[in-house]
Formats: sequence, structure tokens, C-alpha cells
Amino acid sequence: MKFKNILGKGERANIENISSDFVSLASHQLRTPLSAVKWNTELLMAQKFGKLNEKQLRYLQEIYRSNERAISLVNDLLDVSRIQEGEIHLDLRLAKVEDIIEEVIDNLDTLIRASRVKLNLEIIGGPLPKIETDREKFKRVVVNLLSNAVKYTMPGGTVKITAEQVASGIKVTIVDTGVGISKDDQKKIFNKFFRSASVLKFSPDGTGLGLFITKALVAAMGGKISFSSEENKGTTFYFTLPLKM
Repeated sequence: MKFKNILGKGERANIENISSDFVSLASHQLRTPLSAVKWNTELLMAQKFGKLNEKQLRYLQEIYRSNERAISLVNDLLDVSRIQEGEIHLDLRLAKVEDIIEEVIDNLDTLIRASRVKLNLEIIGGPLPKIETDREKFKRVVVNLLSNAVKYTMPGGTVKITAEQVASGIKVTIVDTGVGISKDDQKKIFNKFFRSASVLKFSPDGTGLGLFITKALVAAMGGKISFSSEENKGTTFYFTLPLKM
């Protein structure tokens, strides 16, 4: 704090810009090797190059989980950098909501199995109309919300995701029976770097950037996000997006 106080406003802004540029550059450079680790670890775990014993498989699973956390951090840092620079560009195309959600579930299959939670998917009144949206950003929103729900629900608990058409467009709801969020923490849940006390007790890993990014992406796509939660009972997140931007 003392160091910052002796700098002028312009100097502080310049340092912040340099820091942002460095984070963006470093994150881009890390993506390629992390992706290579991911793909090769998946091949090894699938025993494409020979049978593995239980110990070898366990070590590979730990490598995979650690690498996934690193990939998530890199993606979060890149997204925050873009959000702060006002550079959220949308690639608008027609997409099927059901397909996006099912793809996310497939991508999170390893996490879901490891967490031993029961996952239910319901498409209400389907098939749903196609939505004009940015498919990758829509996917990122669902990944963030669904992975949180799975990670913070005890083994044997339930996570349910539903999608339906409403007056304002398409509504996606994710309900879990997890640790929940205290009333005090609920006011800060979308703040950058914030992690609730209940989540920290359950899992110390994480950046506190996921929900900050999620809210920004939903807003960029013309939608709204909200939630309700009760500590030790679970949380419900829901977001709506217009059918056409």
C-alpha cells in the first residue's frame, strides 16, 4: 500500500496495464503445453499404450486433476483480462441449448464420476427453440456453474440441471444439495477473487474468479443471472438468455 501511494495516478495505471498485458501473454503461452499434458494424460488413462495397474492409474488421475486446475486458472485469467479491457467479442450463431448442455456434461464426466454425485438433466417442454448466442461463452457459463455445483456437493448428493423456454428467452437452472452460501457471503458472491467461507472449508483450491466471469459473460450475451442459497442445504443458480441478440 505504501508503495502505491507514492506513485502518481498515471504511473499506477501504467503498472496495471503492464501487469494485465503480462498475465494475458503468460496465459496464452501456458495454454499449449497444458493442453498437450491434458491430451496425453487422457490417452494414457484410457490405456491406449498398454494396461496400467491401479497405482499407475491413480497417479495419472492426480496429474490430470492438477492439470485441469491449471487450465481452469489460465482460462480464468484470460477471461478476466478481456473483461477488464472491455474485449468480450461475441460469435453469434444459432445453437441448440440441449446440445450445449449435453456437451458440457460429457466434458465434465471425469469430475462428476470422481465426485460421486447424482446428476439429473431435464429439458422442460422440449425440444427447445434454437437460440442465437455465442456457443463457446454459453458453454463456459454452464461449465462454471455446473462444475461448482458438482465440486461443492458431498458424495451421494444430487445436482439437477434444467432448461426451458420462458417469456424472456431460455432459462437454465442448476440446483445442488451442496454446502450452500451464508447470507453474509451472498452479497459478495459475484465479486472478483471472492470465495465464500463455506466453500473454503470444503475446498481450499480455487481463484474466486468463476462467478465474476460467469456474470460478465451472461451480461455480454444479453442475459441475467441470479441465485438463491441456504447454508448446508444447497444452492440454485439460474440464468436467462434472449432467443435472439
